[in-house]
Amino acid sequence: MTQDTNISASPRRIKRGWMNLRVERIVHETPDTDTFYLVDADEGGRVFDYIAGQYLTFRFDDLEAKPLVRSYTMSSSPCQEPFAAVTIKRVDGGRISNWFCDKVKVGDILRARGPIGKFVFDPNLDQPHLVMVAGGSGVTPFVSIIREYANKLGHPLAPRQMTLLVSHRSQADIICAADLAAVEQMSGVKVITTLSREDRRSEGFWFGRLDEDKLSQALTGTYKSATYMTCGPKAIMDQTVAHLQKMNVPEACIKTESFES
Repeated sequence: MTQDTNISASPRRIKRGWMNLRVERIVHETPDTDTFYLVDADEGGRVFDYIAGQYLTFRFDDLEAKPLVRSYTMSSSPCQEPFAAVTIKRVDGGRISNWFCDKVKVGDILRARGPIGKFVFDPNLDQPHLVMVAGGSGVTPFVSIIREYANKLGHPLAPRQMTLLVSHRSQADIICAADLAAVEQMSGVKVITTLSREDRRSEGFWFGRLDEDKLSQALTGTYKSATYMTCGPKAIMDQTVAHLQKMNVPEACIKTESFES
């Protein structure tokens, strides 16, 4: 995968190896999720060019006897200046995710390398309709992708249409809720949110866990013209892939990225 898919007007900035990133701002997204805005600690501004959907690998040398390494997908878009951002959700027993949310503060310097990853939209290979299915924090690469392409739909290097189907426990758990609500009003973008523990159907949400019926309802009519990306809990990813296979979607049109590895 090349970085030709990045249609940001900014000049390319590429760094190799481990970088010093300064935490410029922290936004509390949900009761258990924070977004950390990062800039180049040495030169200022955004430290690197990247493709929406890629991730950073962080290294922590002082938390335990041996260095710890963790990867987090960027939720920011290449068209956003002058920072990159990662959105991190607490998980039970999560050594680094919980440390991020508890200990990291504005001004801290973090070590990271990247950008890395092929879980991106490729205009040379992918279908014009991009369908994204996520659960919980698995929505973060799709937030990045939607931020990058929502106002560029139909551009030769962008999708023509995007659909996001995402599952959260409650309305309070929706990650980057304001951004997704804003793009939902844009032509060519469809956002469907199902809440598994809170019935807010009167407000436009779906209710219940993501299941076969909801996948069918959301995806019917797309199977011959879409590329599918799914990310999040293994159960949701497996169910989505099984549904697409049942509908005879080619393997080349299905992309997965696990947050549980």
